[in-house]
Amino acid sequence: MIGRFFEQAYLYHKGRSAAFNTEEFVLMQIGYPLITLIFYCLIASYSFRTTDLTRWVIGNAFLLCTNACVFDMGRIFVAERYTGRLRSIIAAPGSKIAVILASGVFPMLFAVCASVSGLVVGTVIFGVSFKGISLLRTAVAILVAMTSASAFGLFVSSFGLVSDSMHLILNIVSYLFMIFTGAEFPVSQLPFFGRVIAQFMPLTKALYAMNMLFEGNTKYFWPCILAEMGTAVVYALLSVAVFYFAEKAAERNGRFDMF
Repeated sequence: MIGRFFEQAYLYHKGRSAAFNTEEFVLMQIGYPLITLIFYCLIASYSFRTTDLTRWVIGNAFLLCTNACVFDMGRIFVAERYTGRLRSIIAAPGSKIAVILASGVFPMLFAVCASVSGLVVGTVIFGVSFKGISLLRTAVAILVAMTSASAFGLFVSSFGLVSDSMHLILNIVSYLFMIFTGAEFPVSQLPFFGRVIAQFMPLTKALYAMNMLFEGNTKYFWPCILAEMGTAVVYALLSVAVFYFAEKAAERNGRFDMF
């Protein structure tokens, strides 16, 4: 069962990356996001006239997951419809949960690699110091944050079953990450309604935990990590629920398009 799950995950990855050779794939998943990180950190440096870019490096390193967890995963079911595989997925008698979750395994791993690369680049170029920082807690925060972002990406991808405007949806979601996660500016600067939205977004609590870790305050680290894990579980369940709704609607209506 476990072997079949990871085999399916690998096949999903091969299907999404078959058009690229290794160099192109690495540049697309890591190279382009790193240039984006450098760009936003330089903007922050000149805008706020500061050389301490730790918070922006951390925030933008976490946002490097957007390419894999939002755009790649958000197009999952749209791509399945175009290739004609959606019919088989919905009509198959087996469990859909494993199929849905398997599609998020490799994007999550690539998101972790991109975020780690972002922190390394931040250390080399912008002088972010990891002195006295627990690498174990850093690794846990990154892994949990990317899991949460992947679960959110699965949830967003499920809208491909009920909408033909995924390009618009994915671009809106990418900007929601920038505004409401605290990556570019503190959540406390948002109006009340914005702060409420931020608590439902992935990455927000893991980013807060990482920022507190670099400030030497570890009191709320594990509660924030547990809250981020809860966010991941909620979005994974929501994605399964939306897919279940789409499956039942297809059975009732005899069609796979609901738009």
